[in-house]
Amino acid sequence: MRKILSLIIISLFFSGNVNSAHQDGKGELKLSYNTAKDFMDYIRGGVGFGAKASNNKPMVFYVTVDGSGSYFWYCPYGQCRSGNAKEEMILCERAYKKECKRFARRKQVRWDNGINPIKGSASKFHENMTDDAMLAKLTDLGFYGNTSSSSTIKKTEKKKETTKKVVKKYDLKGERSIALNWEGYEDLIAGTVKFDETDYKGTLKLPLPNNDGSCDGTYSLQKGGKGTWQIACTNNMGAAGTLKWVKDGGVTGIGRDHNDKKVKFTVSKK
Repeated sequence: MRKILSLIIISLFFSGNVNSAHQDGKGELKLSYNTAKDFMDYIRGGVGFGAKASNNKPMVFYVTVDGSGSYFWYCPYGQCRSGNAKEEMILCERAYKKECKRFARRKQVRWDNGINPIKGSASKFHENMTDDAMLAKLTDLGFYGNTSSSSTIKKTEKKKETTKKVVKKYDLKGERSIALNWEGYEDLIAGTVKFDETDYKGTLKLPLPNNDGSCDGTYSLQKGGKGTWQIACTNNMGAAGTLKWVKDGGVTGIGRDHNDKKVKFTVSKK
């Protein structure tokens, strides 16, 4: 499942420190079409289904244990520290109200389903792989569909064509006013965010006060009016959480930074 529309806020990412192996998923898992689509976006740096890869570096990709939802982070800079695996998993579970486990670290699928080798090139994905190649590989690894035959891929292609037509309805760029309360800052952070949105997800930029730098982020919305956001800032801070949105309206969000401080925001209507 995915999330956002005509406003802003964020599904980017934050830094922390621990990446314990026990957070990797184990057992049978079948990804939904939307989750498989999100995984391809993740491998390409969050630039969109069927698009060319960006310079963003995939870091971690979580899924709900029923395969219906995804939650991921990538690195928009040259170097990023690994996140805290326990906190990442909690954020995913808060967003979906379901159990989550880590599916991939960087470009390698780490979920142990008895078919995926976990290590080596067989479980690695590359940003230059085509949509069909990624879907076929997910199928071969036992995470998508029932077979890797051409008939399955053709059916998937038809679904993609339909999805692309929907995406065209939600291709937005612009600026919105934002009021953000970040624990640790005495004053309310008021400013403007720039956003670039396609297919219910997008990217944004947010300046911080006191010359503390700026934050880059991405966001993702579900059609039910909920979504997730994450930001990474040039001062090595970052935060993530959940949001509520109204189509062509405003956005409110809550979350925490990687020091467990509260972050709240409101974005103006169109």
